Amino acid sequence: MGGRTFGTGTEHPQAMVGYRYRCAQPFVVERQRIREFARAVQAFHPAYWQESAAAHLGFDQILAPLTFAASIWRHARREALEQLITGYRWDRIVHVDQTLDIGRPLLAGDVITCDVYVETFRQFGAFDVITVTGVLIDRHGTPVQTGSTALLARVDGTERHRADDSVALVGPSDTAPPIPTGLRGSTRPARTRIDFDRLAIDTELPRAGATVTAADLAAYARLAGDSPADVFLEHQLILGLASGYLTSWTRDPAAVTKYRAEFATQVHYLSVSETDAAEIEFGGRVIALDQDLRTATVAIEAKSRGRRLFGYSSAEVTFAPLVPARL
Repeated sequence: MGGRTFGTGTEHPQAMVGYRYRCAQPFVVERQRIREFARAVQAFHPAYWQESAAAHLGFDQILAPLTFAASIWRHARREALEQLITGYRWDRIVHVDQTLDIGRPLLAGDVITCDVYVETFRQFGAFDVITVTGVLIDRHGTPVQTGSTALLARVDGTERHRADDSVALVGPSDTAPPIPTGLRGSTRPARTRIDFDRLAIDTELPRAGATVTAADLAAYARLAGDSPADVFLEHQLILGLASGYLTSWTRDPAAVTKYRAEFATQVHYLSVSETDAAEIEFGGRVIALDQDLRTATVAIEAKSRGRRLFGYSSAEVTFAPLVPARL
């Protein structure tokens, strides 16, 4: 698989589909940042806070919440697109959806590099739709998580072209490895507290609530290094709150192997003012079961003031293996 440096600085973004960009700096997953993130998304599973609780789940360091990786991908996508493409205003890019594919949780002390792939590029009138996938790779060179998102960018007739002709991209070629998805490399058995054999299609999860204030949005924005008015960050906060709701049911954060949400900015948004907090109600139900793999797909619902906050959201959960009966 060879590298390619775009030489003229004028190629259309379509020409970059399939190529890989490696972010300049690795990301160190710090213990304190995990705890700050967990506090911001109201995720209070003990494994996010205490090494002893993480050890009980089979890990030697505290775990990062499910959507912690989204903060890495956000910076990686922005770096990649700023290096590769001019002609976009960041205040006109809409975050349409997010899919997280989780091989294992991120742990305190992880040193993560990120490869960014432009998977697809389409044009619809004044809009570009760019599908971008980020692959998180640990210090041993093992892909541990992937994140894919569709971005809707309004261009208003501005010419898009290569931003920097010194940036080398790798791929595509016949020998290029596929982007890792469906990561299932861990041999750690799930430690969910739910009896898988009692689940059925349409089994409902217990409902729960969360309260979000302007201060909560500001705290999350500080962690992400952006403005609290950014709807993208609002979506990520809602996604983090929903993941906390899910793991409060599973009691094992590492049992979630895939997490997906779709948004529509003009429809699915959280209304929070400086003086009035927003109440969110979460619910869920089982929509698919795999008896052989002992997995369930759960649809997650979030509502605030009668408004749905997701177009669609779901998660795949692996359950504890069946223990053979003693003879």
